[in-house]
Amino acid sequence: MWVLRALGWGLLFAGITVLVDDSITALQAGSFRLVAAGELWYRLDAGSLNLLQSVIQRYVSVWAWDTVFVPILLAPAIVVLFVPSLVLLFLTRKRKRQRIF
Repeated sequence: MWVLRALGWGLLFAGITVLVDDSITALQAGSFRLVAAGELWYRLDAGSLNLLQSVIQRYVSVWAWDTVFVPILLAPAIVVLFVPSLVLLFLTRKRKRQRIF
């Protein structure tokens, strides 16, 4: 359970980092634009993105790449990072034990 909680916190901090980067870029450029998840991944490591595409298309399905992965990669990176992090943090939250007696 602690691994999922740590992953949730890591994704949340990555989302905050992307939000700060987008804000700094907006201040420099004069217009606010959210970076897409695929664009961010390409900036960080283009080779792994190309490898993922070739593996999914060759061994899984071209349909899976086009209908599942492409919309996720075109979505804003903040959403792609924040939504799973909030879900993981909600599911792994520490609950207060209730005493029956």
